[in-house]
Amino acid sequence: MTISNWKSNMKNALQYFSFTLVLFLLVACGGGGEKDKPATPAAKTTATLKITLTGTLPASTTISGALFSLTLPANVTPAMNGAIVANSVVSNSGTFANSTLVPQVVYTAATSKLDVVLSNSDASGVTQVDEVATITLQLANSATPNAASFPVSAASVIDAALYNSIAGMGVSVASVTLQ
Repeated sequence: MTISNWKSNMKNALQYFSFTLVLFLLVACGGGGEKDKPATPAAKTTATLKITLTGTLPASTTISGALFSLTLPANVTPAMNGAIVANSVVSNSGTFANSTLVPQVVYTAATSKLDVVLSNSDASGVTQVDEVATITLQLANSATPNAASFPVSAASVIDAALYNSIAGMGVSVASVTLQ
């Protein structure tokens, strides 16, 4: 082997080694950019509550409606049209889904209370103790309330025949879905 062949072989070996080193460096530097980082989940902006009747309905009794107060936790409010709660906040659902009567809703910001009156338009009333309303509320400042965050007070389930409160029955927040 001559010196010129040896130099040529060394030059080829050095080029091969350099090329391999650059290739490994490029592979090692792949990824890790902003696009590869997991996305931060977007903050939830609405809470959807399912309202149910509770208790045992006495025999021969039917339900014409329910009324209750719902205390809202911090950073949770209803959508408003000026000083009036938006119609989209409370809707009849479940056993009251076919009612043509619009729920009556009043919000008192000072006490964070949402007062709701639900009425079933079926004159004969309903006999199922189940879901009766869906309430959609706005969330602020990354609020993440659960069902226990919404205490219910002053609840009455109304008898369709006598329009009296039905003893032993009430209203509760069955679930909260955050979106």
